[in-house]
Amino acid sequence: MDALDVDSDGTARLRLPDAPTEEFLRELLHAARLAGATRIVVETSHEAGEAWIRAGFSETARVLEAPLEILERHSGEAAVAPSSGSVHVQTDDVAAVQRAVESMVRRLPGNSEGTVILPPANGWTSVFDELGDREPEMLRRLATEVADRLGTVVLLVGIEEGRVVRFVLFERGRIMDEYLSVPEYHGPLPPGEVIAMGANPRVVNRLTGADAARIREVARTAERPEDLPPPTETLAQLADILGVGAATGHYEEARSLAGAILL
Repeated sequence: MDALDVDSDGTARLRLPDAPTEEFLRELLHAARLAGATRIVVETSHEAGEAWIRAGFSETARVLEAPLEILERHSGEAAVAPSSGSVHVQTDDVAAVQRAVESMVRRLPGNSEGTVILPPANGWTSVFDELGDREPEMLRRLATEVADRLGTVVLLVGIEEGRVVRFVLFERGRIMDEYLSVPEYHGPLPPGEVIAMGANPRVVNRLTGADAARIREVARTAERPEDLPPPTETLAQLADILGVGAATGHYEEARSLAGAILL
C-alpha cells in the first residue's frame, strides 16, 4: 500500500470505492500506524458503504448528487406535463367499490372535484379521480385504502408528469409488485430499490392472469424517459395485457363513458 497522507490532527484520508477485504484492512491498519495516524477517514461508494460500516467504520457525512433535470423539476423551473392515472379493483361488486372510494376520497387532502366509477369489464371495476390525476401520490393513497378495505387485488396504473409509466399491484392491502419505467426519475435510489422497480412478470401473471412474457417485453426500464417508447404507447400496451382498457384515459374522459357512476 502506498504511503498515507495524514492531516495535522492525525487523520488519514482515503478515497476507496471498493468494499474492504480482511487482507486490505490489515494492510491499511499497518500503513496507518507507520504514518502516525490515529484515525482513518474513507470516502467510498454507496454500494460499498455497508461493508465499511461492518468493518468498524461509522458514517459521519454523506456526499449527494443529482442530475440537473431532477433539480429543475423539484425547484419548479422545468415545465411539468400533467399526470393521469386510474385504480382498477378485481371485483364485480360495484357497490363495495363505491363505498370504499367514497369513504377514502373525503379524507384525501386537496379537494377532489369528483370521482368516477366504471362498471366491471374483464373482471375489473375501474375508478378515476380528479385529484388522483393531478397528484399521483393521492391516487396511490386511494388505491392502498381500497385494497386494504376490500381485501382483493387492486391495480394502480398511470403516467406521471407525461414522461414515465407506473403500475402498482396490491393484494389484501399489501404491495406485491411495482413498476416505474425510469426507476430514478424522481431521484436517486439504492441499487436494490432500482431493481425492485422493474416489473415481476410472474407476480403480475399470478395476480392478473396477464401473459408473463408480454409483461417482460413491454414493462422495460431505462435511465431516461428518452430511452424508452412514448409513455402513452407503453401504457396502452400494458392496459391491453392486463385487461384494463379504460386505464388509457383520465377523469374527464371517464365522466362521459357509458355506465359511469359520478360521485
